[in-house]
Amino acid sequence: MSVMFVKRVTMKIFLSIILLALLCLAPGAGAAPQKLVIGYGIMSGELSSEDSAAISWLKRDPSFTPRLLRLGAARAVPKGLDVIWVHLPDSAAYRSFVSQPNTVGQLEDAVLAGGKLLLTDYAAMLPYDLGLEQKRPSIRIDTIQNDWLWDKKGFQSFRGHPLFKGIFGGEYVWDPNVDQLLPFVGYFGNDFPEDGKVIAVDKSYVFINADRKLVIEHRQDRGRTVSIGGAIFFSRENNLRRNLETLVGNALLYLAGRNEEEPVTYWRRRENVPVRFVTSSDPIRPPQDRKFGMLPSSELLLMKSNPKNDFFDVAGRRALIMGKENGGIDEFWIHPFRVLRDYEAGIVTPDSVAWLKNMPLRIEVRPESFTRIYTIPGGHLSEEVYSSFQRAGGIVHYEADASAPVRLIIRFRNDLRWMWPYDADALGDIHYAYDAGLQALHVRDTTGSFYCLMGADAPPESQLSGQYDTIDMAPGGLQGSPATLNQVYHAAVYQLNEQNSFVLNYAIAGTNEGQERALEDYRALLENPARALIEVVGHYQKLLSTTVNISSPDVEFNRLFNWAIVGTDRFVAHTPGVGTGLLAGFGTIARGWDGAQKISGRPGYAWYFGRDSEWSGFAMDDYGDCEMVREQLRLLQSHQDRYGKIFHEISTSGAVHFDAADATPLYIMLAGHYLRASGDLAFIRKSWPVLKNAMDFLSSTDTDGDGLIENTNVGHGWLEPGGPLFGSHSSFYLSALWAQTLTDMAFMAEQLGKKDRAARYSAEARRVKKIVNNDFWNDSTGFYNYGKNKDGTYRAEPTVLPAVAAYLGLLDDNRAASMLRAYAGNGFTSDWGVRILSSQSPLFDPRGYHYGSIWPLFTGWTALAEYEYGNSTQGFSHIMNNLYIKNHWALGFVEEVMHGAVYRPSGVCPHQCWSETNILHPAITGMIGWKPNAPEHAATLKPRFPIHWDSVTVSNLRVGESLLQLRMKRSIRRTVYSLTLQKGSAVQVTFAPELPAGTAVKRVIVKGSVVPKVALGQRRLLALPSPVSVSKQVDIVIEHSGGFALDPVVPRPSPEDSSAALRIVSISNRPEGYVAVIEGKPGSETFLRMHLFDRDVDQVQGGEAGPAEKEGQWDLHVKFKASSAPFVSQ
Repeated sequence: MSVMFVKRVTMKIFLSIILLALLCLAPGAGAAPQKLVIGYGIMSGELSSEDSAAISWLKRDPSFTPRLLRLGAARAVPKGLDVIWVHLPDSAAYRSFVSQPNTVGQLEDAVLAGGKLLLTDYAAMLPYDLGLEQKRPSIRIDTIQNDWLWDKKGFQSFRGHPLFKGIFGGEYVWDPNVDQLLPFVGYFGNDFPEDGKVIAVDKSYVFINADRKLVIEHRQDRGRTVSIGGAIFFSRENNLRRNLETLVGNALLYLAGRNEEEPVTYWRRRENVPVRFVTSSDPIRPPQDRKFGMLPSSELLLMKSNPKNDFFDVAGRRALIMGKENGGIDEFWIHPFRVLRDYEAGIVTPDSVAWLKNMPLRIEVRPESFTRIYTIPGGHLSEEVYSSFQRAGGIVHYEADASAPVRLIIRFRNDLRWMWPYDADALGDIHYAYDAGLQALHVRDTTGSFYCLMGADAPPESQLSGQYDTIDMAPGGLQGSPATLNQVYHAAVYQLNEQNSFVLNYAIAGTNEGQERALEDYRALLENPARALIEVVGHYQKLLSTTVNISSPDVEFNRLFNWAIVGTDRFVAHTPGVGTGLLAGFGTIARGWDGAQKISGRPGYAWYFGRDSEWSGFAMDDYGDCEMVREQLRLLQSHQDRYGKIFHEISTSGAVHFDAADATPLYIMLAGHYLRASGDLAFIRKSWPVLKNAMDFLSSTDTDGDGLIENTNVGHGWLEPGGPLFGSHSSFYLSALWAQTLTDMAFMAEQLGKKDRAARYSAEARRVKKIVNNDFWNDSTGFYNYGKNKDGTYRAEPTVLPAVAAYLGLLDDNRAASMLRAYAGNGFTSDWGVRILSSQSPLFDPRGYHYGSIWPLFTGWTALAEYEYGNSTQGFSHIMNNLYIKNHWALGFVEEVMHGAVYRPSGVCPHQCWSETNILHPAITGMIGWKPNAPEHAATLKPRFPIHWDSVTVSNLRVGESLLQLRMKRSIRRTVYSLTLQKGSAVQVTFAPELPAGTAVKRVIVKGSVVPKVALGQRRLLALPSPVSVSKQVDIVIEHSGGFALDPVVPRPSPEDSSAALRIVSISNRPEGYVAVIEGKPGSETFLRMHLFDRDVDQVQGGEAGPAEKEGQWDLHVKFKASSAPFVSQ
């Protein structure tokens, strides 16, 4: 028995070993997948240069083994080929191919036998020749002029396909550096293949051309072909070679069955005619208490009693609602598509409809909602519009204060507009149904993926839906006017009465995740509409209680600073299939784009931008939302291209563009900034491969070896094409970012223990900083040149862009001072911000998007530069320029662009993300002077508060997991700062407050002890000899005498005003006395508040001074001399 047992065990062990060996040899069982054998079709023994290049690539790629296949030599196809690739790069090759005997027949047999064919360039004609396709494709030849990367070509799938694995569902694959005649084989205009499926269409610079169908799949039983009708060249120079190789490699893998896990979608023929369907659902269960009553509030409130129909928006993480103040909703987006548009409501009377937009009203703007209170016959009607915070939808809440029932009509249209760059009818026929059980309109696309519902928590008296241009009340009820557009118009009439407590909740929900998810969110919203509002309120209460808070004597500043945090956070959006990050700007089709699209798919700039999110991310770190910055970094990293480049923009529809030169360095800078703010070394360690790829890409763009990364063939940064300033080989702005990028990479490498790499980056940063500071300087203009040309010459036009280098502290103080004086004067500065170039420049056009307009972005950059180099008076004025825009137009928010000569908006978006953050970033980094270094449990604090603030408290300054509070109280001889640890572990603070020009420091006391030998240093900063350890509370007392300061000039223009031109250009302390350079209009006069603290006025040149009501302050009266110049200084 024992022997038999041993034999069985031995046999089992032996069989197990055999099985294990077989498993180890099996594909996917730990070993590398077996290489695919690719039969590369040739027609003679002599290879063309294109054939040789393609075969060479196949040999290099670890996934493939090429085998030459002599086509036409015999009818039979050799066995053992996974895919046959026929590559015919020109018409001559195609004519030669089809003219030879057996070539077509050989491929026919291969397909019939289950073979797989990849057909590229002119070989895309072959499905017709093989009998796989009834309709012959056409040939188009595009004439393309070499124009950096704007002439690139590629392909875009519908909603993903395995051919585009790793290249974001669509990518550019062709970008040579020469003019070209580029042929394409496919189906154009209304033509569509009869038997094939369209995998992808043409993709050109920022456009998807759905009328050019170029990548086609055909199947016949087990046989399959994929045709790529153009832009596939291996022997020609191509800046996007890696993308090309990825596409062709994916196609080979897909045909072989190795690459099918991606979504498989196709472009379909569209009739663009609405289709009615039938559906029925269980009714909703509305809450018993329908009135909202005293719900919690975020406690921020702005009001207008006589609104002028300006823009408004509300947004959650999924939905964006936009419209005009006086009535309705212009557009309701749930990323990535528009759920409805042209929503309006009115009061139904016996003989007409009184539309609410024409009635008297007042508005209330809160972080969580937008409310209109209308005066209606017999009382008031409140209409509160809000988005769910996390769910894909929102609510319009009506509540009537009336003695009699109110009949309310609601109407709108649905067009299922998929986000740009897809065209207006990309989703095809709109399917719709009215659900009597749910009391809701269903609207979806053909696939059912894009699905939305609109309805109320009360039954309508009547409703009508269909392909109408509009629906009106007629004597017999609702009546529609027929339309030819691919849209559904809907209207319903409701009654607000005692039975429903005079309340109606109207819900809009939608998603690209199908009917079940849409229904789930719709029911949740309508069955508890108050909860949805409370969730939004709770979010903003938490946000404002945990981020930086400023309590100053200026109540308006305090309030609008909080609104800037709200205005920034509102841009955080999640799109299924894309990710979570910051959108750039909000605007409706009413502004911008010059009607370029019949039905605009661009809600302002409400998609993900690289550079915008990165510049905005600095401010989010500043105010303490490091978690959101981490999410933004993840989005940037997840869409890095195969070269290491960071995207310029991702539409919420998923289309990605890599057109910017600055998005990649700014990504690295944001990662370094995030590490300093959060101390999250684990995330940086995990992100290191992406950071390293980005750094390698940047280094590769220095094609001439001058040490500077380049714009040429890389992208715009900052200026985009179209204006007279565009075109530098290496712009000064980009070079400054490169210097900081190297510094930040060195910092991160050091923190990760990569000492050698950190040393190399640091050395290179020092070299680039020297180039930036010296080589770009122009003695004749007293400015840094705008950019460097390919031939080594420079573009000398003075612009605002060198302010970025000043903000980063890269510049020589004397040179920076010359530039900052120009920024402070009327050439660059207006009463509402800073122009990109001087109004005295021959290039200036006040309407020029990139050559004369005023961007709050530029104004914020200028303020940052001014604070960094000791011009805090001017820096505060510029912060206030941005802040006061919140009082006009989109109430509570900041415009994207302002006109360069008249106080009016001049851009696409009434609400722009980096316009908000360019209040926050200069206020926190500049005015408060907060720069954390969380890995070292340290921070630098250089407060530079305006002189008219004699006290201030700043809370929630974040460094890692610690929070600090700063308090300041100032009198004429003594200033006291208190640093308090609010939360977390102790922080080592390098404290260096700014003092007014000419201040004599008498004594400094820290923690009750006198600090010896402390005096004003560079840029009027009082530098303590060592950091202060803040573990509880630390008081720092500064006793001082003398000094000179002026209250900042803070203009308050009204819409359509021109600039008043009063500017404080500079303040300094010279041996002969205190000097202030003031600029104004010739012949005008002004009063400025002057601070001399415990000193008296001896004499004033260029003005007159008299004591003010407060000790230590004087009123300075300045009369500007007459002149023919637009402004004068004295």
